[in-house]
Amino acid sequence: GSFTSSLKGSFTSSLNGSFTSPVVVNTPPTPIDKVNVIHKHNAVAMRETFKRRASIVRRQSTKCCFEVLVTNWAETVEAGAEQFRYPVKVEDVVEMIKANEKIRCSGALHSCAPLIESDGIILSLTKLDRIISIDTAARIVRMQAGVRMHDLCTYLADYGLAVGTLGTIDWQTICGAVMTGTHGGGLTIPSLHDFVRSYTIVLPDGALKRVDKETSPSLFRAMAPSMGLFGAVVEMEMAVVPLEILEAKMISIPMEDVVQCFDSLMKTNKYARVVVYPTIKKATIWTANPVASREAAIANGAKNNSSYANFRNNEEKEMLESFLDLCNENKFEEADRVLEQVLESQIQRLKHYVGQYNHVLCLERNNGIPHADIEMNFSYEKHKEVLQTVFDHYENNRLPYYNFEIRTTNQDDAFLSCCQSRPGMWIDFQAKAEVSHDFFDEMTSMLKHFGYRKHWAKGMDNSDPRYVIEQFPDIAKFIEAVKLIDPNGKFRNEDGESWFQALDLLTGDWSESIKEETIVLREQLVEEEKKSECCLIAVCDG
Repeated sequence: GSFTSSLKGSFTSSLNGSFTSPVVVNTPPTPIDKVNVIHKHNAVAMRETFKRRASIVRRQSTKCCFEVLVTNWAETVEAGAEQFRYPVKVEDVVEMIKANEKIRCSGALHSCAPLIESDGIILSLTKLDRIISIDTAARIVRMQAGVRMHDLCTYLADYGLAVGTLGTIDWQTICGAVMTGTHGGGLTIPSLHDFVRSYTIVLPDGALKRVDKETSPSLFRAMAPSMGLFGAVVEMEMAVVPLEILEAKMISIPMEDVVQCFDSLMKTNKYARVVVYPTIKKATIWTANPVASREAAIANGAKNNSSYANFRNNEEKEMLESFLDLCNENKFEEADRVLEQVLESQIQRLKHYVGQYNHVLCLERNNGIPHADIEMNFSYEKHKEVLQTVFDHYENNRLPYYNFEIRTTNQDDAFLSCCQSRPGMWIDFQAKAEVSHDFFDEMTSMLKHFGYRKHWAKGMDNSDPRYVIEQFPDIAKFIEAVKLIDPNGKFRNEDGESWFQALDLLTGDWSESIKEETIVLREQLVEEEKKSECCLIAVCDG
């Protein structure tokens, strides 16, 4: 049967099984109960998706066409290809939104979370891929939502300009990266959404609206990260920065030395990334900094890179797959010897090189190894205590994967930003999908008392809604914005609706001062809507 049928059947069974005992049958499930059921369902669905992925077969229909199951990059979510729609003009988006009751938007399918799952259609914006204009003096680029990051980087380079920050890959769509809170790895550099100056969005009723900092400040702060809950963004304006040539270096150090050198490392390098390999008690330190010219770096001993320098090449990826296979067979000593070889190979390739900023920063250009992950963001001021806790744990416990990664990002003011009002340190824990749920549960329980904020687009399983609202000070304002813009949940799937209901319930119990703030916000949003009614953007594909 189809994944969708399996998913719905599994969810229904879970629900029925959860509420059949005499103790519970007379007590209607609360929104928080439903979130917990969704968590359990997602864990089961993820395992089943992973098992089926290798045997997905194309099924020939009566029209002699091929139907396929589409998976995200992480191989944790599936959807039927028949659900996807591919608009090529803004008018197409408007008509599809008006004609359908349930919609989710998709980009490059990079997220590990079940963001694209939909009870209706899935609106792929990948064909809205035009870069419309650039103002080189103001350093503002205007583009459609489906433009790929690598295409934008190439386009901007011709003008001596660059995207303000990049994650470790660049094949996402620009809008998908912004909506899901993509960040880079530099303590002085904010997340990607902080560089956006305006959004053009098709709202649930089909109206086209421009949202910018000046005319819609409250809604603008809610727009990203928002995982597409307000509608379909079709266009953005983004501030860009001068193009840089970066000199990069990589070294290996004992794992135990990371805690003491971490602060200096992050404050003395523009870009830095720490990858820890607990089973062999080592860490790699990767840094990148602007240099006056390629020639200057080459004279300093750097190898010249004319294209991408992948963090792991294909041979190293094969070795890491071998590591995981050996671990599954409990051949840990042999597995760790393979891991040592991986690090030796990496250091030899990446110890000192120079290249264009996107070729240096996008370290996973060859996509890495598919995995599930959770990324936890901590206040930077707590970095020493958090890291020590994690390293102490792995002195006596074996990681069920080969590494975890640590980066930092500067603060911003978006309602759902993990770095709202404070710089943050990220720890990205990864695992194969079939073992990820229990492992992530262990990590979140261990680090809960530090007050982490979890990356919204990397899966919210293992999360208690009550804990979430404690960590995001403006989440009640975000919920108010969602209630105003999409009260009927056209852009919420089952997972999103369960979270929305739980968070709405919980934020409704907050103190009177918070309630007053949300009332003021609602008034601001309504006023912003009234102002925009007289200047709605004409529907055009230009």
